[in-house]
Amino acid sequence: MKTFHGGILLTDEMRINSENVNVSWAWYNETQGTVKWSFKNNFTTVKSFLLFRNSYYFGNAFWPVYLKNPQFNEKFAVSVAPLPDRGTANNSAPLCVAEFKDGRRIVCFIFTLSPGQEWSMLEGGFSKSFPPGGYSASMVMVKPSAEYCIEYDQTQVNDWDQQTGTTLTGYSPNPSVFNSVTAIAETEYVTLFADVIKKGKC
Repeated sequence: MKTFHGGILLTDEMRINSENVNVSWAWYNETQGTVKWSFKNNFTTVKSFLLFRNSYYFGNAFWPVYLKNPQFNEKFAVSVAPLPDRGTANNSAPLCVAEFKDGRRIVCFIFTLSPGQEWSMLEGGFSKSFPPGGYSASMVMVKPSAEYCIEYDQTQVNDWDQQTGTTLTGYSPNPSVFNSVTAIAETEYVTLFADVIKKGKC
């Protein structure tokens, strides 16, 4: 899950360096299970990417809860621009519709950085025995905003409430129509829940 708790940045850090985008994480508050994700764009042009970690794309779990509840300050990206830096604890990436080689789609976060830009945000739900792993930046080509009818799997809202002890809900009606950029990914399709994403009106 995504979280915005404060804490102390620890020195236990893992990093993947590439000639394209650096991805790293560090404990932000190990007691609360919160990590700090950091990115750096090494390209000489603006680039967009998804974050794949722990066997799925960041944001693909619980996104209907993020959209419904204003404390998460979440929305779909309708255009592509470098992410503003409001400080690690206040930063949040927008959602997008990601489309894979086989034509299947998911909802997840999209990150866009200007040349040389460094940017970071928080994520919760980890522990010392379950840290981030298998992570990398998946570069995407972004198509202009399009209309999508998106029906989310209610299971992810139930899972959120079970894990957090809350009674939050996803957006309604379900399905609803959203405008979003489309992130064309060359990586393999992976999803956690049976969301249904179709172009056009519901």
